[in-house]
Amino acid sequence: MAEAMTSPILRLSVFAMRVCGIGSKFLLGLFIAKFMSLSDLGVYGLLQGLVAILPIVLRFGINRQVMREVTDASDDDRSKLITGYFALYAILYAMALASAVALAFAGAVPWLFVIVIGLIAGEHLVMDGYDFLIQLRKPLQANVVLSILSASWPVAFIIAAFALPAWRTIDGLAMFWLAGSLAAGVLTAHLLRSDLTAFHLPSLAMVRNSLRTSAMLYGNSLGSTAAIYLDRYLVGAFLSLELAGVYFFFWQVSTAIYNLVNSGVMSFARPHLVSAFRSGDEQAFRDLSVQTTRTALLEASVLSAVSAAAIWIVLPYLGRPLLMKYEPLLWVLLVAMLARIYAEIGALRLYCKSRDPRLAKSTLLSAVLTAVLLPFGIQTAGVYGCAAALTLMYGLVAAYRSYERFEVPRPFPQA
Repeated sequence: MAEAMTSPILRLSVFAMRVCGIGSKFLLGLFIAKFMSLSDLGVYGLLQGLVAILPIVLRFGINRQVMREVTDASDDDRSKLITGYFALYAILYAMALASAVALAFAGAVPWLFVIVIGLIAGEHLVMDGYDFLIQLRKPLQANVVLSILSASWPVAFIIAAFALPAWRTIDGLAMFWLAGSLAAGVLTAHLLRSDLTAFHLPSLAMVRNSLRTSAMLYGNSLGSTAAIYLDRYLVGAFLSLELAGVYFFFWQVSTAIYNLVNSGVMSFARPHLVSAFRSGDEQAFRDLSVQTTRTALLEASVLSAVSAAAIWIVLPYLGRPLLMKYEPLLWVLLVAMLARIYAEIGALRLYCKSRDPRLAKSTLLSAVLTAVLLPFGIQTAGVYGCAAALTLMYGLVAAYRSYERFEVPRPFPQA
């Protein structure tokens, strides 16, 4: 494995940042549950889903195509790809924010609407910057960006809201969230400054070609998003906003673990898997894939045990009987998270091997299973049925993605 994957100092640094990330999100969930309400926690979960979903819809899969192309590209080509991608979306989001501000001044929409537009823009551009840094083999810088985006503002909000109860609102939380996005955006631009040296707007022909070549990746992104975020909306629709808050409280623990393992293990492997595939080194691809799977599942299991113990200790002090009643839900969601990791590593292999058609089919399968199993599970066994349906869905998708000859064929031509 490449040096970037094995440096003890690098791995330790990233692990420390990931621990801070999961700790801050954990504390934020506890704070909202204790000092605000479970309904507020449910609203925050729905808002978080919206901020994550819309950038994926608006990317049209182009980001994943560009990520694959910047791997081992020349400096000039890399600069054009990255600058062209960001320039297009920077213009679109600037227009959207200007329109939202004008509507807010006119009293047509609340200022929270403007903040949400800013959050969507920040999530979109910063996470793409994170992915580009990972692809350029700069995992330490990428995880610093991710820490600022996801781990810094919750701590600032908790301190401010604890001292001043007036901040204990969704609007106040969103303002601190936006500040974190802005800080992460500034740092991302600084770290990518060598690839953002000149304004470059892609031609209409290039955009059309990118949309065409990214169609299957886009379908995969949409399907994956539906599988990840649909559950909380279904719980809120079929059950109640309060139970959606309960579900999100435990869901965010399992998802935080997944995100940390993804950013610290799976994302590390992605550029090296792409390079191994393009070089035709089958054994290197196989070894890296197996090592990534083992490391990801081991780290997720350890973090799950630690998180479950922490929840068991802290939960009685929150004064929320409903959370105590549904504490076993956490274990079901942690099992679902492990199944998700195995399924997503299968998706990572397909992506790095340019198996876009099979990847799209597997994601379509996950979307269909989600649409069928989750409503059935919720109506049959409530939030437990929802979590069990997720586990079954990810298990079936993982089996489908694993059913393939592992040998790496000759690389496809670069798009």
